[in-house]
Amino acid sequence: MTLYGLLAYPAGHSLSPKMQNTMINAAQIDAYYQAFDIAPQLFEQAIVGLKTLQINGFNVSTPYKNQIINYLDDISPLAQRLQAVNTVKRIKNRLVGTNTDGDGFWQSIKRQQPKENIVVIGTGGAARAIIASAREYGVRNITVFNRAHQNWSQRETEIAYLSQGIGHLEDLADNQALTQALRQTDMLINATTVGMNDARTLLTDYQLSLMPLHSLVVDIIYRNQQTVLLKSASQRGLLTMNGIPMLVNQGALSFEYWFDQSADRSLMAKAITSQKTLL
Repeated sequence: MTLYGLLAYPAGHSLSPKMQNTMINAAQIDAYYQAFDIAPQLFEQAIVGLKTLQINGFNVSTPYKNQIINYLDDISPLAQRLQAVNTVKRIKNRLVGTNTDGDGFWQSIKRQQPKENIVVIGTGGAARAIIASAREYGVRNITVFNRAHQNWSQRETEIAYLSQGIGHLEDLADNQALTQALRQTDMLINATTVGMNDARTLLTDYQLSLMPLHSLVVDIIYRNQQTVLLKSASQRGLLTMNGIPMLVNQGALSFEYWFDQSADRSLMAKAITSQKTLL
């Protein structure tokens, strides 16, 4: 039996083991996927241990997506641009990293959904992955909103670079810029954790009412499947989507990277949505 897994801290809440082991069993592969809860001070020691165990592949989650690069033999061009890896495969005894987060997100969006103009809230790791892959999926303009901070000019440069020139950064407190962007958007993506554990939301009902009726509102949070943002958008007649499809698709892409065979996304989704709780 070969070993696969997840490196994260904390890792206990992850749905990846249930999802991946369901797919591994269905494909009749002699492998097992294990979550490894690794404290930061033990990270280097854990990597040495996993190499000794000849682990064949693993996912990487918070807070190690950047740090893991120092321990890999090679990374994909996309992972290089992002400076973040979420999937690693042993290839001829070399650990090679890639990133499936962005493609996982965009592959969860229906093809007929207009997506020329996108509004993204947040500039964290998930947001960056989504932004970096957007151009390949027909996006022409990305307006990224974030709260102002000291490294603003550096973040502006990063967004332009990651988006390959189709994205720009705006201050979330700039009501005029936000209003203009919402009126023109085909898709609003909340890539922050606001609303995951409480009833907070970054947009008011009025701001949501500015969006065209064909717009899709996506909240990449999946532990709280119906955030206040999604509830408010749905009440206004807008299409909504939570983070489960992105989770499933990025996991399916990881599976396909490891095993060189197609993943059954419906089966993987069923494995985690049939749970009574996502915590």
